[in-house]
Amino acid sequence: MFKNDREMTTEAHEAETVIAPSVRVEGDFVSEGNVRIEGEVKGSISTERDLIVGEAAKITAGVQARNGVIAGELHGNLRVFDRLELASTARIYGDIQAKVLSVAPGAMMKGQLIIGLEVPVAEKRAASAEAETEERPPVARGPRSVREKKIEELLQQ
Repeated sequence: MFKNDREMTTEAHEAETVIAPSVRVEGDFVSEGNVRIEGEVKGSISTERDLIVGEAAKITAGVQARNGVIAGELHGNLRVFDRLELASTARIYGDIQAKVLSVAPGAMMKGQLIIGLEVPVAEKRAASAEAETEERPPVARGPRSVREKKIEELLQQ
């Protein structure tokens, strides 16, 4: 859909981690590479690269990724630092934050949208560091910066 579509598609096909349709994962899932989910995940998901969620996938988790393509069902907040594409079969029940959003006809979303915000590099690193630290809350559970908190307050008014 975008100029970078070929680049993202190429990277997505190079998935380093695949959760197959018959696999069920529970807990905090952290990856530095591309992730493809076709099965079921409960907990939290954080990847520094691209996330692909297949049509049959069911996710109950806070999710954070650089880019994302969602075709399955997601219950939880979704934070994408660059591009997010929602396929016609996508079902999102939670808040979405992304720099760029593409929604195919038929996709369903229930929650708040924050689109177009640039996430500073320092904040990306801090979010990644939080995903690696067990003492901190799970990734993608709420606003991380003062700017996001102010935006959230304005949206609630």
